[in-house]
Amino acid sequence: MTPDTAEPVLMAGAARMDVAGVALGVLRRGQGRPLLFLHGMDGLEGALDLIDGLSGEFQVLAPSHPGFGASALPADFDTVDDIAYLYLDLIEALDLRDVLVVGLSFGGWIAQEMLIKSRDRVSRLVLGAPLGLRTGDRRRQDAIDLFMLPMREAERLLQVTPCADADLAGMDEERLKRLLRNREAVSLYGWSPYLNDPKLRRRLHRLDVPTLVVWGADDRLIPPRYGEEYARALPDARLETIAACGHRIAVDRPDKLKRLISRFSSNMRATEAGHARLAV
Repeated sequence: MTPDTAEPVLMAGAARMDVAGVALGVLRRGQGRPLLFLHGMDGLEGALDLIDGLSGEFQVLAPSHPGFGASALPADFDTVDDIAYLYLDLIEALDLRDVLVVGLSFGGWIAQEMLIKSRDRVSRLVLGAPLGLRTGDRRRQDAIDLFMLPMREAERLLQVTPCADADLAGMDEERLKRLLRNREAVSLYGWSPYLNDPKLRRRLHRLDVPTLVVWGADDRLIPPRYGEEYARALPDARLETIAACGHRIAVDRPDKLKRLISRFSSNMRATEAGHARLAV
């Protein structure tokens, strides 16, 4: 993947923001407690219903990752680490505190890499079917290799919601460009090793914020048993499984995921209020 030479058009409602010299397309919606939303492999387009739902309770900041959507791809960006450091810069640049981070799939991987580096401004974390954790030994890969599947087959594998075949020939040029950039960026960051960081597991002890892990019961990309493995690997995590849901939780069950996130945040507020009363 080569650095961008043309500037993609922002999606409706997004604004361009410069963070540490990187031009990001950032969708900002709602008011209230800050929520940093990190999208999955299908970009922000795959999570707009969920973002709209969350914006009724939170101030949602949803960037397109570098190389995705309308965000620039710096010449030296080629790892999830690069994105993680950039988003730590984003939180600091906006002086956000008490942040709830929600990361889905590829975005969940980014969220973990962020928080093992610094968790000072983040109070809670939600991981929806996160990538990043190695799911087999070096001779066996348990996650299905999306890069080896035809586009149509890969799309149907990722969700239980019926999806129509994409009409690439009739698609708007800017939408097509965003779609292709998203797919190319996933390949850039996740080609080898395949959608994981071999060093992540031994560093997860640093991710000691309360964490909710959410998995679709019908996830065919990464079996739900890895949700249990994630919850065991994290210092302070619990697992929720959603029925009739595949890997794309924001597509299959956005309302259910929104309720889980809201309840998780509310429980934290209740706990904090109880601690404050005890202190008095």
